[in-house]
Amino acid sequence: MDTSYQQISWNCMNKYVGITTTDGQAHDGFIAHVDQDYVTLAIPTNEMVHGMPAQNSTYRQFGYYPGFYPRRRFIRRRLPFGAIAALYLLPFFI
Repeated sequence: MDTSYQQISWNCMNKYVGITTTDGQAHDGFIAHVDQDYVTLAIPTNEMVHGMPAQNSTYRQFGYYPGFYPRRRFIRRRLPFGAIAALYLLPFFI
């Protein structure tokens, strides 16, 4: 069975998906970009811009004291279509 993961990725654009690669790694995130050879996932994270983990005290609307370090909301992960073993939709709840 020949599956065109590029066409499936275009149909699932901006949706929350799970991807399993041929080496056994699992990734989940939103499909942010699809090109000829790669799919780019936006993976949600709690890390800050400078790589520091976010603490409960830093979950304030305007940052934390001293200074302002905004949280990075997503990490981008670029995966080649040749390495994808499975691509499936996942439920996303707010």
